[in-house]
Amino acid sequence: MISSVSATAPSPSPTVASPTVASPTVTVSARTLIDGSFNAAGEAQLAAVYDVGLALGIAEQTVRLALRRMQAAGELTQIGRGRAGRIERTPDARARTRRERALVDFAFAQDAGSVVWDEKWRLYAFSIPERSRAERDALRNALVWLGAAPIGAGMYASPHELGDELAATLSPTTIERWLVRATSTDLTLPGFSTHQDIAEGLWPAETTIAAYAPLAAVLASPANGSLDEIAASARALQLAEGLDQALAVDPLLPGELRQADWEPKRLRGAFMAEWETLEQAWPTLPMFS
Repeated sequence: MISSVSATAPSPSPTVASPTVASPTVTVSARTLIDGSFNAAGEAQLAAVYDVGLALGIAEQTVRLALRRMQAAGELTQIGRGRAGRIERTPDARARTRRERALVDFAFAQDAGSVVWDEKWRLYAFSIPERSRAERDALRNALVWLGAAPIGAGMYASPHELGDELAATLSPTTIERWLVRATSTDLTLPGFSTHQDIAEGLWPAETTIAAYAPLAAVLASPANGSLDEIAASARALQLAEGLDQALAVDPLLPGELRQADWEPKRLRGAFMAEWETLEQAWPTLPMFS
């Protein structure tokens, strides 16, 4: 997610020999590598993509295959071939990136206390027939991606208002035809009564904490010595991969629903401290815009 935000792409030498990042603590995917290589204009030079990939142990052939899959999915276009070529994001991919960035921004805003829970639960329900399965799947997937949890057949709960995010993800027709919304300050579920009980029952702390293990591993193995552009990019992408894996699972519940010493919040703070240090040293790298 953070890795998909961009500024000015680095301009490393086209030589195949690139600095390596010793003992990577997470496996950075080729997709994260590619997403993190786009500059503010939505472009990336393939020479830079391949060099950073080599520093992360990603073979050029693996990157090429990922590029083909993303191009076939309509996420990017490639201009030119080999290391002399470049890639450009499509409008749909840019919209996806903005949505992912908004989720990351929300996580850190909530950590900073800029977002305070109003102690209201939002309920989202739908009953969609089999003939409209595609809409049903899209609605369910969007709710789950936004951290909502099922509390019954076709009914989901969240402590957050998800209307804007759903509108940006789904077609207006799907929302207007099928989605029922309600707000409650008095939600009771079988076996749970307090807000904290409900949160633990629907979003177990253990599951969320476990999702941060890759990020914790990256932070526990800091980069050694001075970094050049390639090594700094590789380190940033390791951090981004760890955070992305965590946020794919974390429902980002309000702090009021978690214990005071919430470990994911501490790890996000440690992530941001190192991220900002890298950004200050290498402000023109694509992932820092």
